[in-house]
Amino acid sequence: MDFFEHQEQARKKSGVLIFYFVLAILGIVGSIYLVAVLVSGWQGERYHLRSLWNADIFLPTAIGTVAVILLGSGYKVMQLSGGGAVVAKELGGRRVDQRTTDYEERKLLNVVEEMAIAAGMPVPEVYVMDNEEGINAFAAGRTPSDAVIGVTRGTIKFLSRDELQGVIAHEFSHIINGDMRLNMRLIGLLFGILFIAMIGQMMMRGAANSARYSRSREGGGNALAFLLIGVAVMAIGYIGLFFGKLIKAAVSRQREYLADASAVQFTRNPDGIAGALRKIGGLAQRSSLRTPMAEEASHMFFGDCRLRSAVSSALATHPPLDARIKRVDPTWDGKFPKVTLPDISSGRDEVGAKGGRGGKGSQAGKRGAALPLPLPGFPGIAIGGISNLTEAEAFQSMSNLHGEQVAFGESVHAGLPTEWLEAVHSEAGAQAVVFALLLAQDDDIRAAELERLSHATDPDTYRETVELHGAFADLHSSIKLALIDLAIPTLKRLGTSEYARFHDIKQQLIESDQQVDLFEFTLMKIIDRHIVQQSPPAIKYRKIDDLHDEASVLITTLAQLGSRDPDQVAAAFRAGSSLIEEVGRPLKIKAAGECGLGQIDAALKEFERSTPLVKKRLLFAAGKTVMADKMLTSDEAELIRAIADAIGSPIPPFVKTTAAVA
Repeated sequence: MDFFEHQEQARKKSGVLIFYFVLAILGIVGSIYLVAVLVSGWQGERYHLRSLWNADIFLPTAIGTVAVILLGSGYKVMQLSGGGAVVAKELGGRRVDQRTTDYEERKLLNVVEEMAIAAGMPVPEVYVMDNEEGINAFAAGRTPSDAVIGVTRGTIKFLSRDELQGVIAHEFSHIINGDMRLNMRLIGLLFGILFIAMIGQMMMRGAANSARYSRSREGGGNALAFLLIGVAVMAIGYIGLFFGKLIKAAVSRQREYLADASAVQFTRNPDGIAGALRKIGGLAQRSSLRTPMAEEASHMFFGDCRLRSAVSSALATHPPLDARIKRVDPTWDGKFPKVTLPDISSGRDEVGAKGGRGGKGSQAGKRGAALPLPLPGFPGIAIGGISNLTEAEAFQSMSNLHGEQVAFGESVHAGLPTEWLEAVHSEAGAQAVVFALLLAQDDDIRAAELERLSHATDPDTYRETVELHGAFADLHSSIKLALIDLAIPTLKRLGTSEYARFHDIKQQLIESDQQVDLFEFTLMKIIDRHIVQQSPPAIKYRKIDDLHDEASVLITTLAQLGSRDPDQVAAAFRAGSSLIEEVGRPLKIKAAGECGLGQIDAALKEFERSTPLVKKRLLFAAGKTVMADKMLTSDEAELIRAIADAIGSPIPPFVKTTAAVA
């Protein structure tokens, strides 16, 4: 099963979650109504209950209860609309400065950046929970654009680099497979139920205070009744929370097994994640957390937030630790090791002066992955043969993150010059990277662009732009896109006025030659999508046939990219459209005038509102189109990745793999 299908499963589970949430609301409404009816029968010292049905009580009770739950959930959902950073801060996380010189934090950032390059997505912001000594981690956010990775201090202190990579790969699996958004939705919905219990607690405190200061018998009796109502409401809220935990357990357990398996697939190193799980078992604190929000966000974490008891096992959001270890390491003897600090003298844990690591422990070298062709303009870095990539390998690259892509991400990150990494990690440097990539190759146009740039920006950014442009001229598109993904977290930190200036300069450079080329369009879409906070659009299209014209525009554009010969364009179009026509109407090739950037942009916005499986079919059709000539060029790979990113399903770089599509 590929990550498009996992995303579809997560989307469907969101519907199931809402169904269970509605059932929980109905149960809470019925319980509170029953309490209200029983209390209404109490008159002084006598009790009279004429009927269990009372419309005068039911309507205000039902409306009030539903309103309170929806207001509580709505408040939490609105609070979480700020993305994963909101959750990370509530959990006590501290954002790690990308320029940190702390050894453990530098190692963590390197691993996250490598994995992001491999996955073809912007680098998530990284948070450390400094006060947590257990081994745990989480991924939070609504989309890859606002995702964050958080780890405890114990995670980066006790885990070796391979073990840390296994944990980070596990969390990236939650991002790629759509679990992260489902987890955020769970927090929002279940908070409304918890809110009922919180109201019960407030009622109890209010009643206790009222009884303490009341001087009349009647006042004391009212306070007692109010206290009993508070106890009942709190109990009902916690009963609802109990069923909420059951929902979380049902949603989370199998997805933890999946994320463990995905981590092994990504890293090709089962000892990494298995070692991390074994260390959790051998550590006194295990994966427990002290933060008050631990219970609320328990389903988001790598391991159980609380030390498990026999009673709590049925409600646990994670499978038993020994079962998880056995799945990834069947040879495990059942013994947990004594946890000590890792040996940083080994090559796998070295951190070089530029923020990379020493080369003698490279995963790419350890695996012996087949990465035969050097990237143009970037000696020493290899990628799958663009010209000899098979269709099956292209589909595999689009739908699964595999070991060769992780090796590619490691190689790219380790091979980046020190000054480039320093640039993407500073506000002025990140802007300079984007400007340098956009400068024209034509000497006259570039001279005019530089003249305007010298007046529009500060001297440091201008100087760095000039220096970087010469080095970037012959870079392969995969390296260019990796640099953009590395720069995006820094660009997000720009102030409002500074970002407005950056955006204006970017647009001027794109439009300076009176046309927008393929790379400029790609870069513009990626930056605008990931820096400007946007809510994920609601699903509108569930069949690709509903996007017939939009698919025609995109497939025609890709067919025309590879050749000017009408017969070859027609053959490429037929190859791509055949995959869409398996489930929909025949596509018709568009005229060149119907495939401008405006039409392409409009088509992408509509596909963004489709289901993951519709997106998968479009991207596979795109792959068949550009590979009709048995070749995938850098420009074609670049455009397919831009299309995938624009429709909300970023895909990894195209790298040769021994895996085949079933």
